Amino acid sequence: MLSRASRVIKRLIQGDALPAYILYKDPAVVVSYFEDFVTHRDAMLGALAGFKPHLLFQFGWHRETPERADEVAREAAEVTRLRPDAEMIFLCNSEREVELISGVGLRAEFCHQNAFLDERRYRILARPLRYDAIYLARITPFKRHHLALQIPSLRLIGDHSPQETDYFNQVMRQFPHASWKRKVFSPFVSRALCEARCGLCLSAEEGAMFVSAEYLLCGRPVVSTRNLGGRDAFFEPDYAYIAEDSAESVRDGVEAMKQCPVPADEIRRRTIEKFQPHRQRLIAILQDISDLAGVQRDVAAEWPDYFTHKLGLRCFNGPRVRLTRLLRKR
Repeated sequence: MLSRASRVIKRLIQGDALPAYILYKDPAVVVSYFEDFVTHRDAMLGALAGFKPHLLFQFGWHRETPERADEVAREAAEVTRLRPDAEMIFLCNSEREVELISGVGLRAEFCHQNAFLDERRYRILARPLRYDAIYLARITPFKRHHLALQIPSLRLIGDHSPQETDYFNQVMRQFPHASWKRKVFSPFVSRALCEARCGLCLSAEEGAMFVSAEYLLCGRPVVSTRNLGGRDAFFEPDYAYIAEDSAESVRDGVEAMKQCPVPADEIRRRTIEKFQPHRQRLIAILQDISDLAGVQRDVAAEWPDYFTHKLGLRCFNGPRVRLTRLLRKR
């Protein structure tokens, strides 16, 4: 009930808006998840009528297979047919994704979505360590909760859709020993993560998985399986254990990370350091777009003024947003 109410409140605050963020109005530079853009393509392009659109796309789900790259190429070709003047740049979460998207004739840059988490929102807090591991993830089959079955001290945080009720009930039966909470509101995420010794990432494929970097920003080491999606971009072997696809291996990983030799503040520092090349890459892209449009602008100098958490996508940033956040439907 609380989760449903929060969604209603969020919608009332945001209004009837398209899922995109305006980085610049002159020239028109808009960032969106590619999946969201495709869903709202006609409305998006309609809102950009009269402008030459520069479209920056992130991926909510990986494109690390030839088949998925081909799907992107087909959708992009339709955008080009409708708006031949549109420039599309795909911000990828792995080098493999860059290779495949470039291979179908599209411009791709290794510019990882997790680098645009606002690190000021995450802190290392002195909290009692109540759990060996925490898994902040929707209760859905691709998250593979069963791989955590052998962790005796476990915190699960995640909601589920009505269509996934049977799976949710199954998980709850499997984990009578785990502490479960439906949702943690963003101001309290750091407190929740800092009550566990490490964080879990157990899917075999998805997108870049924001929480994989949120664990690190809170100084928590990570136990992850191998995956498609690029979440391992900011991992280092001394604070990220890569487990096999078995409950035994995940358990062993948690035991190893309980003894992680890297201090929490060092994990955080190294993670933020790894963000910087991706942020600089986006700044360079925006500078090139501005220069070619003949607009005098120092993007690097302006960056601190308009940078916003997750580039304003799929989240509510409230008063933190300094420019118009969303394209309004006509």
